[in-house]
Amino acid sequence: MPNESVKELAAVGPQQITAGRVPALRGLLRDRSTRAACFTFCLTRALILLIFILAGQIKVMPDPFNTGIIDSRLSLHHVPVAELLAGEAQTADANWYVTIAMNGYERRAFENTTPHNWAFFPLFPLLLRAAGFLTGEFTLTGMVVSHLCFFFALILLHKTALAFGLASDAADRAIFYLAIFPTSYFFSLPLTESLFLLLTVASFYFAKRERWWIAGLCGAFASATRVTGVLLLPALLVLYWQTYRHFWPPRRKLLALFLVPAGLLSFMLYLRGITGNAFAFKGALAAWGRTSGFFLMPLLAYLRHPLELVGPWNPHFLNFWAAAITIVAGLVLLRRGEYALACYTLLCVLVALSSVLLQSQARYAMVVFPTFLVLASWGRRQAVDTAVRTASLVLLSLMTALFAAHFSVALS
Repeated sequence: MPNESVKELAAVGPQQITAGRVPALRGLLRDRSTRAACFTFCLTRALILLIFILAGQIKVMPDPFNTGIIDSRLSLHHVPVAELLAGEAQTADANWYVTIAMNGYERRAFENTTPHNWAFFPLFPLLLRAAGFLTGEFTLTGMVVSHLCFFFALILLHKTALAFGLASDAADRAIFYLAIFPTSYFFSLPLTESLFLLLTVASFYFAKRERWWIAGLCGAFASATRVTGVLLLPALLVLYWQTYRHFWPPRRKLLALFLVPAGLLSFMLYLRGITGNAFAFKGALAAWGRTSGFFLMPLLAYLRHPLELVGPWNPHFLNFWAAAITIVAGLVLLRRGEYALACYTLLCVLVALSSVLLQSQARYAMVVFPTFLVLASWGRRQAVDTAVRTASLVLLSLMTALFAAHFSVALS
Protein backbone atom coordinates (compact mmCIF):
# COMPACT_ATOMS: atom_id res chain seq x y z
CA MET A 1 0.00 0.00 0.00
CA PRO A 2 2.68 2.62 0.83
CA ASN A 3 4.37 1.98 -2.52
CA GLU A 4 1.08 2.41 -4.37
CA SER A 5 0.43 5.70 -2.57
CA VAL A 6 3.84 6.99 -3.51
CA LYS A 7 3.24 6.03 -7.14
CA GLU A 8 -0.11 7.81 -7.12
CA LEU A 9 1.46 10.97 -5.71
CA ALA A 10 4.28 10.80 -8.22
CA ALA A 11 1.76 10.49 -11.03
CA VAL A 12 0.23 13.86 -10.13
CA GLY A 13 2.04 16.30 -12.39
CA PRO A 14 2.51 20.06 -11.97
CA GLN A 15 -0.22 20.72 -14.52
CA GLN A 16 -2.77 18.87 -12.37
CA ILE A 17 -1.65 20.72 -9.23
CA THR A 18 -1.91 24.05 -11.04
CA ALA A 19 -5.31 23.10 -12.43
CA GLY A 20 -6.49 22.38 -8.91
CA ARG A 21 -5.45 25.81 -7.75
CA VAL A 22 -7.18 27.69 -10.56
CA PRO A 23 -10.76 27.11 -9.33
CA ALA A 24 -9.74 28.24 -5.84
CA LEU A 25 -8.18 31.40 -7.28
CA ARG A 26 -11.24 32.05 -9.42
CA GLY A 27 -13.47 31.56 -6.40
CA LEU A 28 -11.40 34.04 -4.45
CA LEU A 29 -11.62 36.62 -7.24
CA ARG A 30 -15.40 36.11 -7.48
CA ASP A 31 -15.81 36.85 -3.79
CA ARG A 32 -17.48 40.28 -3.47
CA SER A 33 -15.67 41.11 -0.24
CA THR A 34 -12.23 40.35 -1.67
CA ARG A 35 -12.85 42.34 -4.84
CA ALA A 36 -14.22 45.33 -2.93
CA ALA A 37 -11.30 45.23 -0.51
CA CYS A 38 -8.76 44.99 -3.35
CA PHE A 39 -10.21 48.04 -5.09
CA THR A 40 -10.41 50.11 -1.91
CA PHE A 41 -7.00 49.06 -0.65
CA CYS A 42 -5.16 49.69 -3.92
CA LEU A 43 -6.82 53.04 -4.59
CA THR A 44 -6.39 54.55 -1.13
CA ARG A 45 -2.93 53.18 -0.34
CA ALA A 46 -1.67 54.34 -3.77
CA LEU A 47 -3.03 57.83 -3.04
CA ILE A 48 -1.28 57.93 0.34
CA LEU A 49 1.97 56.56 -1.08
CA LEU A 50 1.91 59.16 -3.87
CA ILE A 51 1.39 62.01 -1.39
CA PHE A 52 4.19 60.65 0.82
CA ILE A 53 6.56 60.66 -2.15
CA LEU A 54 5.52 64.06 -3.52
CA ALA A 55 5.59 65.76 -0.12
CA GLY A 56 8.93 64.19 0.67
CA GLN A 57 10.47 65.45 -2.56
CA ILE A 58 9.31 69.05 -2.32
CA LYS A 59 12.15 71.42 -1.51
CA VAL A 60 11.16 74.78 -0.01
CA MET A 61 13.50 77.73 0.45
CA PRO A 62 13.33 81.54 0.67
CA ASP A 63 13.68 83.42 -2.63
CA PRO A 64 17.14 85.10 -2.41
CA PHE A 65 15.99 88.07 -4.53
CA ASN A 66 12.47 88.69 -3.17
CA THR A 67 11.87 89.09 0.55
CA GLY A 68 8.81 87.21 1.80
CA ILE A 69 8.64 84.98 -1.28
CA ILE A 70 9.16 81.21 -0.94
CA ASP A 71 10.63 79.16 -3.77
CA SER A 72 9.81 75.47 -4.21
CA ARG A 73 11.24 72.64 -6.26
CA LEU A 74 9.83 69.20 -7.00
CA SER A 75 11.69 66.55 -8.95
CA LEU A 76 10.80 62.88 -9.40
CA HIS A 77 14.12 61.90 -10.93
CA HIS A 78 15.92 59.16 -8.99
CA VAL A 79 13.52 59.20 -6.03
CA PRO A 80 14.96 57.15 -3.11
CA VAL A 81 11.53 55.70 -2.27
CA ALA A 82 12.61 53.30 0.49
CA GLU A 83 14.78 55.88 2.22
CA LEU A 84 12.09 58.53 1.84
CA LEU A 85 9.31 56.38 3.30
CA ALA A 86 11.48 55.18 6.18
CA GLY A 87 12.38 58.76 7.06
CA GLU A 88 8.75 59.89 7.00
CA ALA A 89 7.52 56.91 9.06
CA GLN A 90 10.15 57.26 11.79
CA THR A 91 8.21 59.82 13.82
CA ALA A 92 6.30 59.97 17.11
CA ASP A 93 4.74 56.64 18.17
CA ALA A 94 6.33 54.66 15.34
CA ASN A 95 9.74 55.23 16.89
CA TRP A 96 8.53 53.75 20.18
CA TYR A 97 7.25 50.57 18.52
CA VAL A 98 10.37 50.11 16.41
CA THR A 99 12.57 50.61 19.47
CA ILE A 100 10.57 48.04 21.46
CA ALA A 101 10.84 45.57 18.58
CA MET A 102 14.60 46.06 18.45
CA ASN A 103 15.48 46.35 22.15
CA GLY A 104 12.48 45.26 24.21
CA TYR A 105 10.92 47.06 27.15
CA GLU A 106 12.76 49.12 29.74
CA ARG A 107 13.61 47.08 32.83
CA ARG A 108 13.61 49.53 35.70
CA ALA A 109 11.50 50.57 38.66
CA PHE A 110 8.30 52.35 37.66
CA GLU A 111 8.17 56.16 37.53
CA ASN A 112 6.11 58.49 35.37
CA THR A 113 7.93 61.80 35.38
CA THR A 114 9.43 61.06 31.95
CA PRO A 115 8.04 59.06 28.99
CA HIS A 116 8.67 55.29 29.01
CA ASN A 117 7.80 52.57 26.53
CA TRP A 118 5.59 50.68 29.00
CA ALA A 119 2.63 52.64 27.59
CA PHE A 120 2.84 50.69 24.32
CA PHE A 121 1.29 47.22 24.15
CA PRO A 122 3.38 44.24 23.01
CA LEU A 123 1.69 42.32 20.19
CA PHE A 124 2.63 44.63 17.32
CA PRO A 125 6.29 44.94 18.46
CA LEU A 126 6.44 41.14 18.74
CA LEU A 127 5.17 40.73 15.16
CA LEU A 128 7.54 43.43 13.99
CA ARG A 129 10.46 41.77 15.75
CA ALA A 130 9.68 38.43 14.08
CA ALA A 131 9.28 40.02 10.63
CA GLY A 132 12.35 42.20 11.13
CA PHE A 133 14.39 39.12 11.97
CA LEU A 134 13.67 37.88 8.44
CA THR A 135 14.21 41.19 6.64
CA GLY A 136 16.95 42.72 8.77
CA GLU A 137 15.04 46.05 8.86
CA PHE A 138 12.17 47.32 11.00
CA THR A 139 10.56 50.55 9.78
CA LEU A 140 9.68 49.52 6.22
CA THR A 141 8.96 46.00 7.44
CA GLY A 142 6.48 47.48 9.90
CA MET A 143 4.79 49.34 7.07
CA VAL A 144 4.44 46.10 5.11
CA VAL A 145 2.98 44.32 8.16
CA SER A 146 0.48 47.14 8.65
CA HIS A 147 -0.54 47.08 4.98
CA LEU A 148 -1.15 43.33 5.09
CA CYS A 149 -3.22 43.63 8.27
CA PHE A 150 -5.23 46.48 6.79
CA PHE A 151 -5.99 44.57 3.59
CA PHE A 152 -7.33 41.55 5.47
CA ALA A 153 -9.18 43.85 7.86
CA LEU A 154 -11.03 45.38 4.89
CA ILE A 155 -12.05 41.93 3.66
CA LEU A 156 -13.32 40.89 7.08
CA LEU A 157 -15.07 44.22 7.66
CA HIS A 158 -16.95 43.79 4.39
CA LYS A 159 -18.00 40.28 5.42
CA THR A 160 -18.93 41.50 8.89
CA ALA A 161 -21.09 44.26 7.43
CA LEU A 162 -22.93 41.63 5.37
CA ALA A 163 -23.28 39.38 8.43
CA PHE A 164 -24.92 42.23 10.35
CA GLY A 165 -27.48 42.77 7.61
CA LEU A 166 -26.01 45.46 5.37
CA ALA A 167 -26.53 45.16 1.62
CA SER A 168 -23.50 44.60 -0.61
CA ASP A 169 -23.37 48.21 -1.79
CA ALA A 170 -23.53 49.45 1.80
CA ALA A 171 -20.72 47.08 2.77
CA ASP A 172 -18.70 48.53 -0.12
CA ARG A 173 -19.29 52.01 1.24
CA ALA A 174 -18.36 50.99 4.78
CA ILE A 175 -14.85 49.85 3.86
CA PHE A 176 -14.35 52.77 1.48
CA TYR A 177 -15.38 55.34 4.10
CA LEU A 178 -12.98 53.72 6.56
CA ALA A 179 -10.10 53.70 4.08
CA ILE A 180 -10.55 57.39 3.20
CA PHE A 181 -11.02 58.56 6.77
CA PRO A 182 -8.93 61.75 7.21
CA THR A 183 -6.32 60.05 9.40
CA SER A 184 -6.29 56.65 7.65
CA TYR A 185 -2.65 57.17 6.65
CA PHE A 186 -1.94 55.71 10.10
CA PHE A 187 -3.09 52.35 8.71
CA SER A 188 -0.02 52.45 6.43
CA LEU A 189 2.52 53.12 9.18
CA PRO A 190 4.36 50.82 11.62
CA LEU A 191 1.68 51.34 14.27
CA THR A 192 -1.07 49.28 15.90
CA GLU A 193 -4.07 50.68 13.99
CA SER A 194 -4.22 48.06 11.23
CA LEU A 195 -3.53 45.10 13.50
CA PHE A 196 -6.06 46.26 16.09
CA LEU A 197 -8.72 46.83 13.42
CA LEU A 198 -8.12 43.36 11.99
CA LEU A 199 -8.38 41.64 15.37
CA THR A 200 -11.48 43.49 16.58
CA VAL A 201 -13.35 42.99 13.31
CA ALA A 202 -12.31 39.32 13.28
CA SER A 203 -13.57 38.87 16.82
CA PHE A 204 -17.02 40.21 15.93
CA TYR A 205 -17.09 38.33 12.63
CA PHE A 206 -16.40 34.93 14.17
CA ALA A 207 -18.73 35.61 17.09
CA LYS A 208 -21.52 36.46 14.65
CA ARG A 209 -20.85 33.12 12.95
CA GLU A 210 -21.01 31.46 16.40
CA ARG A 211 -17.35 30.42 16.36
CA TRP A 212 -16.84 31.66 19.88
CA TRP A 213 -13.42 30.17 20.59
CA ILE A 214 -11.89 31.91 17.59
CA ALA A 215 -13.68 35.13 18.58
CA GLY A 216 -12.28 34.89 22.09
CA LEU A 217 -8.76 34.20 20.82
CA CYS A 218 -8.90 37.20 18.46
CA GLY A 219 -10.11 39.26 21.39
CA ALA A 220 -7.16 38.11 23.50
CA PHE A 221 -4.76 39.21 20.77
CA ALA A 222 -6.64 42.53 20.52
CA SER A 223 -6.22 43.19 24.25
CA ALA A 224 -2.50 42.51 23.81
CA THR A 225 -2.46 45.19 21.09
CA ARG A 226 -4.36 48.00 22.82
CA VAL A 227 -6.00 48.30 26.21
CA THR A 228 -9.38 48.97 24.55
CA GLY A 229 -9.26 45.44 23.14
CA VAL A 230 -10.61 44.28 26.50
CA LEU A 231 -13.84 46.14 25.68
CA LEU A 232 -14.65 43.30 23.30
CA LEU A 233 -15.60 41.18 26.33
CA PRO A 234 -18.78 43.05 27.34
CA ALA A 235 -19.69 43.61 23.69
CA LEU A 236 -19.35 39.93 22.80
CA LEU A 237 -21.27 38.93 25.93
CA VAL A 238 -24.10 41.13 24.67
CA LEU A 239 -23.87 39.46 21.25
CA TYR A 240 -23.94 36.04 22.94
CA TRP A 241 -27.11 37.06 24.77
CA GLN A 242 -28.66 38.36 21.54
CA THR A 243 -27.88 35.02 19.90
CA TYR A 244 -29.05 32.57 22.59
CA ARG A 245 -31.07 34.68 25.07
CA HIS A 246 -29.46 33.04 28.09
CA PHE A 247 -26.22 32.79 30.06
CA TRP A 248 -27.26 29.83 32.19
CA PRO A 249 -26.28 27.07 32.20
CA PRO A 250 -22.85 28.33 31.09
CA ARG A 251 -21.44 26.46 28.13
CA ARG A 252 -17.89 26.13 26.90
CA LYS A 253 -18.54 28.58 24.06
CA LEU A 254 -19.55 31.21 26.63
CA LEU A 255 -16.39 30.57 28.62
CA ALA A 256 -14.40 31.10 25.40
CA LEU A 257 -15.22 34.81 25.55
CA PHE A 258 -13.31 35.13 28.79
CA LEU A 259 -10.14 34.61 26.79
CA VAL A 260 -10.45 38.28 25.76
CA PRO A 261 -8.68 39.78 28.81
CA ALA A 262 -5.84 37.24 28.57
CA GLY A 263 -3.69 39.53 26.42
CA LEU A 264 -4.03 42.46 28.81
CA LEU A 265 -3.48 40.30 31.90
CA SER A 266 -0.36 38.74 30.38
CA PHE A 267 1.10 42.18 29.67
CA MET A 268 0.25 43.32 33.20
CA LEU A 269 2.00 40.28 34.65
CA TYR A 270 5.05 41.01 32.52
CA LEU A 271 5.11 44.68 33.55
CA ARG A 272 4.86 43.66 37.20
CA GLY A 273 7.98 41.58 36.69
CA ILE A 274 10.11 44.27 35.02
CA THR A 275 8.83 47.46 36.71
CA GLY A 276 7.15 46.33 39.93
CA ASN A 277 3.85 47.89 38.73
CA ALA A 278 1.27 45.86 36.83
CA PHE A 279 -0.45 49.10 35.77
CA ALA A 280 2.72 50.70 34.40
CA PHE A 281 1.04 50.93 30.96
CA LYS A 282 -1.55 53.30 32.43
CA GLY A 283 0.73 55.16 34.81
CA ALA A 284 3.22 55.89 32.04
CA LEU A 285 0.58 57.93 30.19
CA ALA A 286 0.88 60.68 32.79
CA ALA A 287 4.14 61.75 31.15
CA TRP A 288 2.10 62.58 28.03
CA GLY A 289 -0.46 64.56 30.04
CA ARG A 290 -3.13 61.86 29.94
CA THR A 291 -5.06 61.45 33.17
CA SER A 292 -8.66 60.42 33.88
CA GLY A 293 -11.83 62.45 34.13
CA PHE A 294 -15.41 62.94 32.92
CA PHE A 295 -15.58 61.84 29.30
CA LEU A 296 -17.48 64.90 28.05
CA MET A 297 -14.87 67.36 29.34
CA PRO A 298 -12.76 67.41 26.11
CA LEU A 299 -15.84 68.01 23.96
CA LEU A 300 -17.20 70.77 26.22
CA ALA A 301 -13.77 72.41 26.33
CA TYR A 302 -13.67 72.55 22.53
CA LEU A 303 -17.19 73.99 22.31
CA ARG A 304 -16.06 76.94 24.40
CA HIS A 305 -13.62 77.88 21.61
CA PRO A 306 -14.97 76.20 18.44
CA LEU A 307 -12.96 78.45 16.12
CA GLU A 308 -9.67 77.09 17.51
CA LEU A 309 -9.36 74.63 14.64
CA VAL A 310 -5.75 73.48 14.99
CA GLY A 311 -3.15 73.50 17.75
CA PRO A 312 0.23 71.86 18.38
CA TRP A 313 -0.18 68.09 18.07
CA ASN A 314 -3.95 68.50 17.90
CA PRO A 315 -6.33 69.13 14.97
CA HIS A 316 -9.10 70.19 17.38
CA PHE A 317 -11.83 70.40 14.76
CA LEU A 318 -11.15 66.96 13.31
CA ASN A 319 -10.77 65.26 16.69
CA PHE A 320 -13.98 66.81 17.99
CA TRP A 321 -16.08 65.70 15.05
CA ALA A 322 -14.54 62.22 14.96
CA ALA A 323 -15.49 61.67 18.61
CA ALA A 324 -18.92 63.26 18.15
CA ILE A 325 -19.77 61.12 15.11
CA THR A 326 -18.68 57.99 16.99
CA ILE A 327 -21.03 58.85 19.87
CA VAL A 328 -23.90 59.47 17.45
CA ALA A 329 -23.18 56.19 15.64
CA GLY A 330 -23.25 54.31 18.94
CA LEU A 331 -26.63 55.83 19.82
CA VAL A 332 -28.00 54.99 16.37
CA LEU A 333 -26.90 51.37 16.76
CA LEU A 334 -28.54 51.29 20.18
CA ARG A 335 -31.80 52.54 18.69
CA ARG A 336 -31.62 49.95 15.91
CA GLY A 337 -31.25 47.12 18.40
CA GLU A 338 -27.65 46.32 17.47
CA TYR A 339 -26.75 46.25 21.14
CA ALA A 340 -23.39 44.49 20.83
CA LEU A 341 -22.08 46.94 18.23
CA ALA A 342 -23.52 49.86 20.21
CA CYS A 343 -21.91 48.62 23.42
CA TYR A 344 -18.49 48.34 21.81
CA THR A 345 -18.76 51.72 20.06
CA LEU A 346 -19.90 53.70 23.09
CA LEU A 347 -17.42 52.05 25.46
CA CYS A 348 -14.54 52.78 23.07
CA VAL A 349 -15.35 56.47 22.73
CA LEU A 350 -16.06 56.81 26.46
CA VAL A 351 -12.67 55.31 27.38
CA ALA A 352 -10.86 57.44 24.78
CA LEU A 353 -12.45 60.68 25.93
CA SER A 354 -11.88 59.82 29.60
CA SER A 355 -8.25 60.78 29.08
CA VAL A 356 -9.64 64.38 29.23
CA LEU A 357 -7.66 65.22 26.09
CA LEU A 358 -9.08 65.79 22.62
CA GLN A 359 -5.70 64.90 21.14
CA SER A 360 -5.61 61.72 18.99
CA GLN A 361 -9.38 61.18 19.15
CA ALA A 362 -9.55 60.83 15.35
CA ARG A 363 -7.01 57.98 15.50
CA TYR A 364 -8.99 56.28 18.23
CA ALA A 365 -12.29 56.77 16.39
CA MET A 366 -11.17 55.37 13.04
CA VAL A 367 -10.61 51.84 14.42
CA VAL A 368 -14.12 51.75 15.96
CA PHE A 369 -15.50 49.98 12.91
CA PRO A 370 -19.26 50.00 13.76
CA THR A 371 -19.24 53.76 13.11
CA PHE A 372 -18.59 53.07 9.44
CA LEU A 373 -21.47 50.62 9.25
CA VAL A 374 -23.76 53.46 10.33
CA LEU A 375 -22.18 55.94 7.91
CA ALA A 376 -22.55 53.38 5.12
CA SER A 377 -26.28 53.05 5.79
CA TRP A 378 -26.62 56.83 5.72
CA GLY A 379 -24.62 56.89 2.49
CA ARG A 380 -27.45 55.31 0.50
CA ARG A 381 -28.61 58.91 0.06
CA GLN A 382 -26.56 60.40 -2.75
CA ALA A 383 -26.07 63.75 -1.03
CA VAL A 384 -24.67 62.10 2.10
CA ASP A 385 -22.42 59.79 0.11
CA THR A 386 -21.02 62.67 -1.93
CA ALA A 387 -20.45 64.78 1.18
CA VAL A 388 -18.64 61.99 3.05
CA ARG A 389 -16.42 61.09 0.09
CA THR A 390 -15.54 64.69 -0.75
CA ALA A 391 -14.82 65.84 2.80
CA SER A 392 -12.88 62.69 3.65
CA LEU A 393 -10.70 62.71 0.55
CA VAL A 394 -9.87 66.42 0.88
CA LEU A 395 -8.98 66.07 4.57
CA LEU A 396 -7.09 62.81 4.00
CA SER A 397 -4.95 64.40 1.30
CA LEU A 398 -4.25 67.44 3.48
CA MET A 399 -3.46 65.46 6.65
CA THR A 400 -1.27 62.98 4.76
CA ALA A 401 0.76 65.81 3.23
CA LEU A 402 1.12 67.45 6.65
CA PHE A 403 2.26 64.15 8.13
CA ALA A 404 4.82 63.64 5.37
CA ALA A 405 6.12 67.15 6.07
CA HIS A 406 6.33 66.28 9.81
CA PHE A 407 3.80 68.88 10.98
CA SER A 408 2.92 67.97 14.57
CA VAL A 409 -0.80 68.45 13.93
CA ALA A 410 -0.82 65.29 11.78
CA LEU A 411 1.48 63.14 13.92
CA SER A 412 -0.79 62.29 16.83
